[in-house]
Amino acid sequence: MSYIVYVDTSALGALLIEQPESTVLADWLDHTASALVSCDLLETELRRLAVREGLDQGDVTRVLDGVALAALDRALYRSAGFLPMAYLRTLDALHLEAALRMDADAMLTYDHRLGEAARSIGLAVISPGFTSADPAETADHG
Repeated sequence: MSYIVYVDTSALGALLIEQPESTVLADWLDHTASALVSCDLLETELRRLAVREGLDQGDVTRVLDGVALAALDRALYRSAGFLPMAYLRTLDALHLEAALRMDADAMLTYDHRLGEAARSIGLAVISPGFTSADPAETADHG
């Protein structure tokens, strides 16, 4: 069974900049049968990361190749503004609302606040290779 997995910048950024979970994440991505989706905010964030870190934009393009990107519309921005999680930052609220609109089953993220918000609305949270003091904070579904 194939799931729809919404990917955020904290996850795919780990493919551009070496993180402790980068190798496990790359392996998970190589073996998942899930459809990977996100919104065009992901591309902007990854390209800005590349500019800040002096990385090749071609690497960003290759990372994005396996992800279906959806355009954000005005209604999504408005709905994201009304999400009830007070701890959720603006760009994370946009990602969460986009995941809802794309009927995602899970969120691939290493962002603690976004993961908590995703769980609160019933999404599974996937964080391959992430280690936490609280095992309930990580679910390596796949």
